[in-house]
Amino acid sequence: MSILGIVFSYSERENLRELTRLRTIASLPMAGKYRIIDFLISNFVNDGIYDIAVIARDNYHSLMDHLGAGMEWDLIRKRGGLRVLTPYAKSESGRDGLYRGSVEALSNNMHSFRRSMGDLVIMAEASILYSIDFNHLAKTHLNSNADITAVYTKQLNGHPTVPMGVAVMHFNENNRLYDLNINKDDMSAQDVCWSIGVFVIKKSLLMSLVADAMAFGKYDFLEDIIKRLSNRLDIQGYEYKGHLLEVSSVAGYMKANMNFLNANFRNRAFHRPIYTKSKDSVPARYCKGCCVKNSIISDGCRIEGTVINSVISRNVFIGKDSIVKNSVIMQNTEIMQGVSLDNVILDKDVIVRENRQLSGHETYPVVVEKASII
Repeated sequence: MSILGIVFSYSERENLRELTRLRTIASLPMAGKYRIIDFLISNFVNDGIYDIAVIARDNYHSLMDHLGAGMEWDLIRKRGGLRVLTPYAKSESGRDGLYRGSVEALSNNMHSFRRSMGDLVIMAEASILYSIDFNHLAKTHLNSNADITAVYTKQLNGHPTVPMGVAVMHFNENNRLYDLNINKDDMSAQDVCWSIGVFVIKKSLLMSLVADAMAFGKYDFLEDIIKRLSNRLDIQGYEYKGHLLEVSSVAGYMKANMNFLNANFRNRAFHRPIYTKSKDSVPARYCKGCCVKNSIISDGCRIEGTVINSVISRNVFIGKDSIVKNSVIMQNTEIMQGVSLDNVILDKDVIVRENRQLSGHETYPVVVEKASII
């Protein structure tokens, strides 16, 4: 059975402050030279799924520039391939193109899904990263004869609480979902089944459910389809036990990047290829007197100061006597002489003047907006 992959490039429940003011969550840099969406699309491609639709909502210029026609992921194809689906300037209802929820996003792009050769749909959100065997997931769904298969996990790489904003699922003894609620408080992760935002469903059933929900003014896939119809549909659970990263908050985004500094985690995350947009950058240059410890340094960087436990994207300059610790620095940023940064996230094209000091906390990092001058 052929599979259509649908990726939501945005999250309706994220709180990333300045980081997503001018971009969608899927285009956020991750682990230096990668973007969040690279991990999702690579997961599909590694499992032989080459029919992928990326649904965009707003601030998608950076996303489209990064993805292009999908060449780096081998997605330039006569059948299937990569499609980035952007909103209409005006929808059929006369409203502007911004979706009122994930159901409306699916409904407005149903014309594209109908043309797909895929009979089965795997939907994935951009706020949680994982490495899952989509083929095994699809086979499990078909063998169970379920209407929908919902992927959940019970762990978060050792963190004690369930992320706020995710769906907590409740299954009976037959592994059938009977209730769902959105986590709004700190909740212990022990023995809690929380959604990683992946659902498997036949395309024909998805089209029917979306049309029905839209007819009754229901726009949220989790609340208005999964929860509302849990007593009518056979929604089965599928437990994911592998590594994952949750990036729907600033602290979560910082922790996700810091995970890649751990060699064991990095080996698990890259046990299959992760593809990204290639750029002809020169190698990083480490100048005399610099010091780099336990950090990711991307192409095109020039390091004159000290970098410890940090993730540095492409074409970053760190001046002499500057110290960057426990931080994420995005591309084309210039950090001048004598600067001290600790638990800081610098967006693209930031300039930090001489002798400035910025310090945050791992639970609340300092975020400097794109193209700022400090």
